[in-house]
Amino acid sequence: MSKDQKGTRMGRGGFLGKLFIFGLLAVGGFFGYEYYQKWQETQVLKQMISRLTADRKVADVWVKEYKRGSDGQPQKVVLKILEKDAEGNPLSPVLCPFSLSDIIHFEALVIRLSDELVMNGEGKSIHLFRRAYALEEGGKTYESCEISAPMQVPRGYALDSDDPRVSKIERTYWKLFWEYALDSRSREKAGVKNAQIEAPATRFVPDTIYRIILEHDGGLRIEATAVPDILKGEKVS
Repeated sequence: MSKDQKGTRMGRGGFLGKLFIFGLLAVGGFFGYEYYQKWQETQVLKQMISRLTADRKVADVWVKEYKRGSDGQPQKVVLKILEKDAEGNPLSPVLCPFSLSDIIHFEALVIRLSDELVMNGEGKSIHLFRRAYALEEGGKTYESCEISAPMQVPRGYALDSDDPRVSKIERTYWKLFWEYALDSRSREKAGVKNAQIEAPATRFVPDTIYRIILEHDGGLRIEATAVPDILKGEKVS
């Protein structure tokens, strides 16, 4: 065999060897990227759930405006709702106007996630305030005020990240959570243990502070207390 033939074979062998190594690196890089993506998704999900799984959630409610019509019935009731996050920090207030009644329901949502969905071997409950609504006495007319909009990341619970990938993962999971909450078939397919909605009501009147408390296991209650001394004399229009 001539030197030129040996050189050609060695050259081909070297090229094939480099190609093989490149292929291994590419495959390794692909699986490494897939592993990183899965790891990142797990971390984002854990952060999301940690913000939503406190022992209880609290919202304070104040009757900001209260007017009666000529018939003595409530004509306009405006509630100022100040929800608090898992750490007890206040979120931006929500103003909810009603004209049908001063008996107003507060609706809460609790989703019990399966161990597999949470990905750390321990099931969790996600719970949040959904909306407030009023019905006329006959129950035929309905008014609603959203606190957490469906299919969106709830107010105050977005993760603090400038990474667009994190935001995308977060939006994707929240969409799934809303589907589980609102669609029983989606829950069954995903293995969500259960989802429940509670909506107690009370009459909201001036000179009273209302506290809406949502326990992690789904209990929702409304507590009313007298206005503290510091607020006495404050005018409600």
